[in-house]
Amino acid sequence: MHIHKMKVQAGAVAALLILLSAGCNKLEDLGSKIKPMQVRGTVIAKVDNLPITAEQLEQEIQNYNQLMDNPAAKITAREQKLAYLNDELIRRYLFYLEAKAKQLDERPNVQEILRNLEINVLANQLMQDEVGNITATSSEVEDFYNIYKEQYQQSEERKVREIGVDSEQEAKDALVQLLQGADFATLATQRSRTETAGKGGDLGFIKRGQRGPDFAAFEEVAFSRALNAGQVSNIFKVKNRYYIVKVDEIKGGQVKPLSEVWDDINKNVLFLKQQQKLQEITGRLLKKNKVVRYDDKIK
Repeated sequence: MHIHKMKVQAGAVAALLILLSAGCNKLEDLGSKIKPMQVRGTVIAKVDNLPITAEQLEQEIQNYNQLMDNPAAKITAREQKLAYLNDELIRRYLFYLEAKAKQLDERPNVQEILRNLEINVLANQLMQDEVGNITATSSEVEDFYNIYKEQYQQSEERKVREIGVDSEQEAKDALVQLLQGADFATLATQRSRTETAGKGGDLGFIKRGQRGPDFAAFEEVAFSRALNAGQVSNIFKVKNRYYIVKVDEIKGGQVKPLSEVWDDINKNVLFLKQQQKLQEITGRLLKKNKVVRYDDKIK
């Protein structure tokens, strides 16, 4: 009976050794399939087998400094960098390993966050790979400039004088005197009913829209292309007042030269080409993959 029991125990031990041996072989096979992490840069620390590089530390510190408005709060000295390495990066890696040991990455809410991060990272990387080499040619920049040249027109300012009176007859009398050679500023001082009368009707340099929507009709005349510097307008009415204006001087209004706006246009053209490329890729992937939307569930 004793001998039989010893044989059973010996058999169980042998079986256990076989299972353990098989298990070790499986672990070795699994380990051989895992690709080792490729380290890019100079390793300055390790937390177990996780390396931290000097380049990673510099990038972290650069990102941190960009968030700091106060120059005194920025990390610049070597001692500060060492402190950041110890207090931030190494601690983060320690927490990561402990979280893995506690299998926190298997929690549903954590898996959802990790999946979303992976989607964002890989999607952004694909976009960079697809559009990163796109450039804007000189001819494309020039064509864009010629098509949208008006958008690069400098804001026009006009030095304007006004005569504003209460009746059309007063305005006609003033216009006759101007046509006969009367000085506009003098006549404005004598006849105008506006606040600028004491300054010879001088409004100074004004921009279109500066005086608000109530003066839109006034500005239509003052900024008319038919009214050049030194010229006097015809009579026009705004609300209950009759006006005559004179343009003393014109500044701006010219289109900026291509050389001055080249960089901005280059960025615009590049952005448009990238968006076009991404739209093409999206169209191709929509045909390749099944997409189902449930719009009725969106509140």
